[in-house]
Amino acid sequence: MSLLLLIIIYLIFISLGLPDSLISSSWPAISQSLSLDPKRQGLISFLIALFTIISSFSTAKFIKIFTTKGVILISIILTIIGLTIVTFSPNFYVLLIATLPLGFGAGAIDAALNSYVATHYKAIHLNWLNAFWGIGAATSPFICGIFLTDLNGWRNAAFCLALIQSAIWFICLISINVWKKAEIELETRLPSLKEDGEDKNIKSPSLFSVLKIRGVIFALVAFFCYGVLETTVLSWYTSMLVFDVNITEVDAANWMALFYIGLVVGRIISGFVSLKVHDSSLIRCGSFLALCALILMCFYNVTILMPISILLLGLGISPLYPSLIHSTPYRFDRFNSQKIMSLQIGLFYLGNISLSPLFGIVAQETSFLILPYFLIGMLILFTFLNEVVNRITFKYQAKRQ
Repeated sequence: MSLLLLIIIYLIFISLGLPDSLISSSWPAISQSLSLDPKRQGLISFLIALFTIISSFSTAKFIKIFTTKGVILISIILTIIGLTIVTFSPNFYVLLIATLPLGFGAGAIDAALNSYVATHYKAIHLNWLNAFWGIGAATSPFICGIFLTDLNGWRNAAFCLALIQSAIWFICLISINVWKKAEIELETRLPSLKEDGEDKNIKSPSLFSVLKIRGVIFALVAFFCYGVLETTVLSWYTSMLVFDVNITEVDAANWMALFYIGLVVGRIISGFVSLKVHDSSLIRCGSFLALCALILMCFYNVTILMPISILLLGLGISPLYPSLIHSTPYRFDRFNSQKIMSLQIGLFYLGNISLSPLFGIVAQETSFLILPYFLIGMLILFTFLNEVVNRITFKYQAKRQ
Protein backbone atom coordinates (compact mmCIF):
# COMPACT_ATOMS: atom_id res chain seq x y z
CA MET A 1 0.00 0.00 0.00
CA SER A 2 2.86 2.40 0.79
CA LEU A 3 4.31 1.60 -2.66
CA LEU A 4 1.04 2.60 -4.33
CA LEU A 5 1.03 5.85 -2.34
CA LEU A 6 4.61 6.51 -3.44
CA ILE A 7 3.59 6.15 -7.10
CA ILE A 8 0.81 8.71 -6.53
CA ILE A 9 3.32 11.08 -4.88
CA TYR A 10 5.62 10.75 -7.92
CA LEU A 11 2.68 11.77 -10.10
CA ILE A 12 1.99 14.76 -7.82
CA PHE A 13 5.62 15.89 -8.12
CA ILE A 14 5.27 15.96 -11.90
CA SER A 15 2.15 18.11 -11.47
CA LEU A 16 4.11 20.38 -9.13
CA GLY A 17 6.53 21.22 -11.94
CA LEU A 18 3.96 21.60 -14.73
CA PRO A 19 2.77 25.19 -14.05
CA ASP A 20 6.27 26.52 -13.25
CA SER A 21 7.36 27.16 -16.84
CA LEU A 22 4.03 28.33 -18.30
CA ILE A 23 4.47 32.09 -17.93
CA SER A 24 8.13 32.22 -18.97
CA SER A 25 7.57 29.90 -21.96
CA SER A 26 4.45 31.69 -23.18
CA TRP A 27 5.24 35.29 -22.24
CA PRO A 28 6.26 36.52 -25.73
CA ALA A 29 2.88 35.36 -27.03
CA ILE A 30 1.01 36.60 -23.94
CA SER A 31 2.58 40.04 -24.10
CA GLN A 32 1.79 40.42 -27.80
CA SER A 33 -1.73 39.04 -27.47
CA LEU A 34 -2.61 41.42 -24.61
CA SER A 35 -0.45 44.31 -25.93
CA LEU A 36 1.75 44.35 -22.81
CA ASP A 37 5.21 45.65 -22.08
CA PRO A 38 7.47 42.52 -22.07
CA LYS A 39 9.06 43.78 -18.83
CA ARG A 40 5.81 43.13 -16.96
CA GLN A 41 6.71 39.44 -16.80
CA GLY A 42 8.99 40.36 -13.89
CA LEU A 43 6.03 41.47 -11.78
CA ILE A 44 4.08 38.29 -12.55
CA SER A 45 7.03 36.09 -11.57
CA PHE A 46 7.70 38.14 -8.44
CA LEU A 47 4.10 37.87 -7.19
CA ILE A 48 3.97 34.11 -7.79
CA ALA A 49 7.20 33.72 -5.81
CA LEU A 50 5.95 36.05 -3.06
CA PHE A 51 2.70 34.11 -2.58
CA THR A 52 4.70 30.86 -2.69
CA ILE A 53 6.84 32.13 0.20
CA ILE A 54 3.79 33.15 2.25
CA SER A 55 2.18 29.77 1.59
CA SER A 56 5.38 27.87 2.50
CA PHE A 57 5.69 29.69 5.82
CA SER A 58 2.07 28.78 6.64
CA THR A 59 2.14 25.14 5.54
CA ALA A 60 2.62 23.67 9.02
CA LYS A 61 -0.53 25.46 10.18
CA PHE A 62 -2.46 24.32 7.09
CA ILE A 63 -1.44 20.69 7.69
CA LYS A 64 -2.56 20.96 11.31
CA ILE A 65 -6.02 22.00 10.09
CA PHE A 66 -6.46 20.01 6.85
CA THR A 67 -3.86 17.16 7.16
CA THR A 68 -1.22 16.52 4.49
CA LYS A 69 -3.57 14.91 1.99
CA GLY A 70 -6.07 17.75 2.46
CA VAL A 71 -3.39 20.36 1.79
CA ILE A 72 -2.37 18.50 -1.38
CA LEU A 73 -5.95 18.36 -2.69
CA ILE A 74 -6.55 22.04 -1.94
CA SER A 75 -3.20 23.06 -3.45
CA ILE A 76 -3.86 21.26 -6.73
CA ILE A 77 -7.32 22.87 -6.92
CA LEU A 78 -5.66 26.27 -6.46
CA THR A 79 -3.27 25.63 -9.35
CA ILE A 80 -6.21 24.52 -11.51
CA ILE A 81 -8.03 27.76 -10.65
CA GLY A 82 -4.90 29.80 -11.42
CA LEU A 83 -4.37 28.09 -14.78
CA THR A 84 -8.05 28.57 -15.66
CA ILE A 85 -7.82 32.29 -14.84
CA VAL A 86 -4.76 32.53 -17.10
CA THR A 87 -6.69 30.76 -19.86
CA PHE A 88 -9.47 33.34 -19.90
CA SER A 89 -7.49 36.45 -18.88
CA PRO A 90 -8.68 39.46 -20.91
CA ASN A 91 -5.96 41.78 -19.57
CA PHE A 92 -2.87 42.13 -17.38
CA TYR A 93 -4.82 42.77 -14.17
CA VAL A 94 -6.63 39.44 -14.37
CA LEU A 95 -3.25 37.77 -14.88
CA LEU A 96 -2.18 39.39 -11.62
CA ILE A 97 -5.15 37.74 -9.88
CA ALA A 98 -3.97 34.35 -11.19
CA THR A 99 -0.65 34.74 -9.35
CA LEU A 100 -2.44 34.31 -6.00
CA PRO A 101 -3.78 30.74 -6.47
CA LEU A 102 -0.70 29.71 -8.48
CA GLY A 103 1.67 30.89 -5.75
CA PHE A 104 -0.32 29.59 -2.80
CA GLY A 105 -0.87 26.24 -4.48
CA ALA A 106 2.81 25.76 -5.30
CA GLY A 107 4.16 26.73 -1.88
CA ALA A 108 1.86 24.60 0.25
CA ILE A 109 2.17 21.42 -1.79
CA ASP A 110 5.96 21.78 -2.08
CA ALA A 111 6.52 22.09 1.67
CA ALA A 112 3.89 19.48 2.60
CA LEU A 113 5.04 16.78 0.20
CA ASN A 114 8.77 17.23 0.82
CA SER A 115 8.19 17.01 4.57
CA TYR A 116 5.99 13.93 4.25
CA VAL A 117 8.47 12.06 2.06
CA ALA A 118 11.46 13.09 4.20
CA THR A 119 9.71 11.70 7.28
CA HIS A 120 8.35 8.45 5.82
CA TYR A 121 10.65 7.39 2.96
CA LYS A 122 14.34 6.88 2.18
CA ALA A 123 16.58 9.57 0.64
CA ILE A 124 16.50 7.83 -2.74
CA HIS A 125 12.89 8.90 -3.22
CA LEU A 126 13.47 12.58 -2.44
CA ASN A 127 16.20 12.67 -5.08
CA TRP A 128 14.03 10.92 -7.63
CA LEU A 129 10.92 12.92 -6.75
CA ASN A 130 12.74 16.20 -7.33
CA ALA A 131 13.96 14.76 -10.64
CA PHE A 132 10.31 14.12 -11.50
CA TRP A 133 9.59 17.76 -10.66
CA GLY A 134 12.20 18.59 -13.31
CA ILE A 135 10.38 16.36 -15.78
CA GLY A 136 7.16 18.26 -15.11
CA ALA A 137 8.91 21.63 -15.45
CA ALA A 138 10.50 20.51 -18.75
CA THR A 139 7.19 19.15 -20.06
CA SER A 140 5.42 22.50 -19.71
CA PRO A 141 7.47 24.34 -22.39
CA PHE A 142 6.96 21.33 -24.68
CA ILE A 143 3.17 21.57 -24.26
CA CYS A 144 3.33 25.31 -24.83
CA GLY A 145 5.33 24.74 -28.02
CA ILE A 146 2.59 22.47 -29.37
CA PHE A 147 -0.13 25.11 -28.92
CA LEU A 148 1.83 28.29 -29.72
CA THR A 149 1.10 28.09 -33.43
CA ASP A 150 -0.93 31.29 -33.23
CA LEU A 151 -0.98 34.38 -31.02
CA ASN A 152 -3.66 33.04 -28.66
CA GLY A 153 -2.26 29.52 -28.43
CA TRP A 154 -1.00 30.24 -24.90
CA ARG A 155 -4.61 30.10 -23.70
CA ASN A 156 -4.97 26.56 -25.04
CA ALA A 157 -1.64 25.61 -23.43
CA ALA A 158 -2.79 26.90 -20.03
CA PHE A 159 -6.13 25.11 -20.39
CA CYS A 160 -4.36 21.86 -21.34
CA LEU A 161 -2.21 22.12 -18.19
CA ALA A 162 -5.38 22.77 -16.16
CA LEU A 163 -6.94 19.59 -17.57
CA ILE A 164 -3.84 17.54 -16.71
CA GLN A 165 -3.86 18.96 -13.19
CA SER A 166 -7.57 18.13 -12.91
CA ALA A 167 -6.88 14.51 -13.84
CA ILE A 168 -4.12 14.30 -11.22
CA TRP A 169 -6.42 15.89 -8.62
CA PHE A 170 -9.09 13.29 -9.37
CA ILE A 171 -6.56 10.47 -8.92
CA CYS A 172 -5.54 11.98 -5.56
CA LEU A 173 -9.19 12.28 -4.51
CA ILE A 174 -10.07 8.65 -5.22
CA SER A 175 -6.88 7.50 -3.45
CA ILE A 176 -7.75 8.97 -0.03
CA ASN A 177 -8.08 5.48 1.45
CA VAL A 178 -4.64 4.62 0.07
CA TRP A 179 -3.19 7.50 2.11
CA LYS A 180 -4.89 6.28 5.29
CA LYS A 181 -3.80 2.64 4.93
CA ALA A 182 -0.27 3.56 3.83
CA GLU A 183 0.23 5.88 6.79
CA ILE A 184 -0.62 3.04 9.19
CA GLU A 185 1.77 0.75 7.33
CA LEU A 186 4.57 3.33 7.32
CA GLU A 187 4.18 4.09 11.02
CA THR A 188 4.64 0.42 11.90
CA ARG A 189 7.49 -0.07 9.44
CA LEU A 190 9.49 3.02 10.44
CA PRO A 191 9.25 3.26 14.23
CA SER A 192 12.79 4.68 14.45
CA LEU A 193 11.52 7.96 13.13
CA LYS A 194 9.21 8.42 16.10
CA GLU A 195 10.39 10.59 18.92
CA ASP A 196 9.96 9.56 22.53
CA GLY A 197 6.78 10.97 23.94
CA GLU A 198 5.48 12.17 20.57
CA ASP A 199 1.76 12.82 20.70
CA LYS A 200 -0.38 13.87 17.76
CA ASN A 201 -2.47 15.97 20.13
CA ILE A 202 0.51 18.04 21.22
CA LYS A 203 0.28 21.61 20.02
CA SER A 204 2.52 22.31 17.00
CA PRO A 205 5.68 24.31 17.80
CA SER A 206 5.59 28.08 17.46
CA LEU A 207 7.84 30.00 15.11
CA PHE A 208 9.93 31.47 17.92
CA SER A 209 10.36 28.13 19.68
CA VAL A 210 11.58 26.56 16.43
CA LEU A 211 14.04 29.39 15.76
CA LYS A 212 15.53 28.84 19.23
CA ILE A 213 16.52 25.25 18.35
CA ARG A 214 20.28 24.98 17.96
CA GLY A 215 21.31 24.99 14.31
CA VAL A 216 17.97 26.04 12.81
CA ILE A 217 19.06 29.60 11.95
CA PHE A 218 22.14 28.28 10.14
CA ALA A 219 20.02 25.73 8.25
CA LEU A 220 17.57 28.43 7.14
CA VAL A 221 20.33 30.73 5.87
CA ALA A 222 21.90 27.74 4.06
CA PHE A 223 18.59 27.21 2.22
CA PHE A 224 18.51 30.90 1.36
CA CYS A 225 22.03 30.62 -0.12
CA TYR A 226 21.05 27.58 -2.16
CA GLY A 227 17.99 29.42 -3.49
CA VAL A 228 20.20 32.32 -4.56
CA LEU A 229 22.70 29.93 -6.16
CA GLU A 230 20.20 27.96 -8.24
CA THR A 231 18.07 30.93 -9.32
CA THR A 232 21.05 33.11 -10.25
CA VAL A 233 22.36 30.39 -12.56
CA LEU A 234 18.95 29.94 -14.19
CA SER A 235 18.37 33.68 -14.55
CA TRP A 236 21.73 35.05 -15.66
CA TYR A 237 23.97 32.32 -17.12
CA THR A 238 22.71 32.82 -20.68
CA SER A 239 23.04 36.61 -20.27
CA MET A 240 26.71 36.16 -19.39
CA LEU A 241 27.25 34.00 -22.47
CA VAL A 242 25.43 36.30 -24.90
CA PHE A 243 26.46 39.73 -23.61
CA ASP A 244 30.01 39.15 -22.39
CA VAL A 245 31.31 35.91 -23.92
CA ASN A 246 29.80 36.60 -27.36
CA ILE A 247 28.01 33.26 -27.68
CA THR A 248 24.96 33.09 -29.94
CA GLU A 249 21.54 33.01 -28.29
CA VAL A 250 20.85 29.55 -29.76
CA ASP A 251 24.06 28.07 -28.33
CA ALA A 252 23.46 29.80 -24.99
CA ALA A 253 19.96 28.29 -24.77
CA ASN A 254 21.26 24.83 -25.70
CA TRP A 255 24.01 25.03 -23.08
CA MET A 256 21.50 26.18 -20.48
CA ALA A 257 19.51 23.01 -21.22
CA LEU A 258 22.58 21.04 -20.13
CA PHE A 259 22.07 22.43 -16.63
CA TYR A 260 18.56 20.92 -16.46
CA ILE A 261 19.88 17.63 -17.85
CA GLY A 262 22.60 17.58 -15.20
CA LEU A 263 20.03 18.38 -12.51
CA VAL A 264 17.63 15.57 -13.48
CA VAL A 265 20.29 12.93 -14.25
CA GLY A 266 22.25 13.89 -11.13
CA ARG A 267 19.21 13.41 -8.90
CA ILE A 268 18.52 9.99 -10.38
CA ILE A 269 22.15 8.97 -9.77
CA SER A 270 22.10 10.52 -6.28
CA GLY A 271 19.04 8.45 -5.47
CA PHE A 272 21.01 5.24 -6.00
CA VAL A 273 24.06 6.60 -4.18
CA SER A 274 21.93 7.65 -1.19
CA LEU A 275 21.25 3.96 -0.45
CA LYS A 276 24.87 3.65 0.68
CA VAL A 277 25.89 7.25 1.47
CA HIS A 278 24.47 9.58 4.12
CA ASP A 279 22.91 12.94 3.24
CA SER A 280 25.84 14.91 4.67
CA SER A 281 28.34 13.06 2.46
CA LEU A 282 26.18 13.56 -0.62
CA ILE A 283 26.02 17.29 0.08
CA ARG A 284 29.80 17.51 0.49
CA CYS A 285 30.47 15.60 -2.74
CA GLY A 286 27.92 17.66 -4.65
CA SER A 287 29.32 20.93 -3.30
CA PHE A 288 32.87 19.93 -4.30
CA LEU A 289 31.77 19.03 -7.85
CA ALA A 290 29.83 22.31 -8.10
CA LEU A 291 32.93 24.23 -6.95
CA CYS A 292 35.05 22.53 -9.63
CA ALA A 293 32.41 23.44 -12.24
CA LEU A 294 32.37 27.10 -11.18
CA ILE A 295 36.17 27.29 -11.28
CA LEU A 296 36.04 25.99 -14.87
CA MET A 297 33.39 28.61 -15.64
CA CYS A 298 35.87 31.35 -14.68
CA PHE A 299 37.91 30.41 -17.78
CA TYR A 300 35.25 31.80 -20.10
CA ASN A 301 37.78 32.46 -22.90
CA VAL A 302 38.11 28.69 -23.39
CA THR A 303 34.76 28.20 -25.09
CA ILE A 304 34.68 24.40 -24.79
CA LEU A 305 34.73 24.71 -20.99
CA MET A 306 31.41 26.57 -20.88
CA PRO A 307 29.04 23.69 -21.76
CA ILE A 308 31.16 21.29 -19.67
CA SER A 309 31.05 23.57 -16.65
CA ILE A 310 27.29 24.15 -16.72
CA LEU A 311 26.62 20.40 -17.08
CA LEU A 312 28.93 19.66 -14.15
CA LEU A 313 27.26 22.42 -12.13
CA GLY A 314 23.85 20.80 -12.66
CA LEU A 315 25.27 17.43 -11.62
CA GLY A 316 26.99 19.00 -8.60
CA ILE A 317 24.04 20.83 -7.09
CA SER A 318 21.54 18.08 -7.95
CA PRO A 319 21.74 16.28 -4.57
CA LEU A 320 21.88 19.43 -2.43
CA TYR A 321 18.17 20.32 -2.17
CA PRO A 322 16.83 16.73 -1.78
CA SER A 323 19.54 15.81 0.75
CA LEU A 324 18.91 18.93 2.84
CA ILE A 325 15.19 18.18 2.85
CA HIS A 326 15.66 14.52 3.77
CA SER A 327 18.10 15.28 6.60
CA THR A 328 15.72 17.73 8.33
CA PRO A 329 13.77 15.20 10.48
CA TYR A 330 17.06 13.60 11.54
CA ARG A 331 18.69 16.91 12.38
CA PHE A 332 15.84 18.54 14.27
CA ASP A 333 13.44 15.66 15.14
CA ARG A 334 10.14 14.71 13.58
CA PHE A 335 7.98 16.89 15.82
CA ASN A 336 9.66 20.12 14.63
CA SER A 337 10.50 19.04 11.09
CA GLN A 338 7.28 20.22 9.36
CA LYS A 339 7.57 23.75 10.74
CA ILE A 340 11.30 23.88 9.92
CA MET A 341 10.65 22.43 6.45
CA SER A 342 8.12 25.17 5.73
CA LEU A 343 10.59 27.85 6.82
CA GLN A 344 13.41 26.31 4.78
CA ILE A 345 11.40 26.19 1.57
CA GLY A 346 10.16 29.73 2.22
CA LEU A 347 13.78 30.91 2.60
CA PHE A 348 14.66 29.09 -0.63
CA TYR A 349 12.05 31.10 -2.53
CA LEU A 350 13.07 34.27 -0.71
CA GLY A 351 16.54 33.78 -2.16
CA ASN A 352 14.90 33.53 -5.57
CA ILE A 353 13.37 37.00 -5.42
CA SER A 354 16.03 38.91 -3.47
CA LEU A 355 19.75 38.51 -4.14
CA SER A 356 19.34 36.95 -7.59
CA PRO A 357 17.53 40.00 -9.08
CA LEU A 358 19.96 42.26 -7.20
CA PHE A 359 22.86 40.44 -8.85
CA GLY A 360 21.27 41.14 -12.25
CA ILE A 361 21.10 44.87 -11.50
CA VAL A 362 24.76 44.96 -10.41
CA ALA A 363 25.92 42.83 -13.37
CA GLN A 364 24.12 45.05 -15.89
CA GLU A 365 26.05 48.03 -14.53
CA THR A 366 29.39 46.16 -14.39
CA SER A 367 29.77 42.82 -16.18
CA PHE A 368 28.04 39.46 -16.15
CA LEU A 369 31.51 37.89 -16.00
CA ILE A 370 31.34 38.28 -12.22
CA LEU A 371 28.72 35.48 -12.20
CA PRO A 372 31.02 32.50 -11.43
CA TYR A 373 32.82 34.45 -8.67
CA PHE A 374 29.50 35.42 -7.06
CA LEU A 375 28.33 31.81 -7.25
CA ILE A 376 31.58 30.53 -5.74
CA GLY A 377 31.13 32.90 -2.80
CA MET A 378 27.53 31.78 -2.32
CA LEU A 379 28.52 28.10 -2.55
CA ILE A 380 31.31 28.52 0.02
CA LEU A 381 28.91 30.27 2.40
CA PHE A 382 26.32 27.52 1.88
CA THR A 383 28.90 24.80 2.55
CA PHE A 384 30.16 26.53 5.70
CA LEU A 385 26.65 26.95 7.11
CA ASN A 386 25.75 23.36 6.35
CA GLU A 387 28.87 22.08 8.12
CA VAL A 388 28.00 24.21 11.15
CA VAL A 389 24.56 22.57 11.27
CA ASN A 390 26.15 19.12 10.93
CA ARG A 391 28.50 19.85 13.81
CA ILE A 392 25.69 21.12 16.05
CA THR A 393 23.29 18.25 15.29
CA PHE A 394 25.79 15.40 14.84
CA LYS A 395 24.83 13.55 18.04
CA TYR A 396 21.13 13.79 17.25
CA GLN A 397 21.61 12.55 13.65
CA ALA A 398 23.61 9.55 14.83
CA LYS A 399 20.85 8.66 17.29
CA ARG A 400 18.02 8.89 14.73
CA GLN A 401 19.72 7.23 11.74
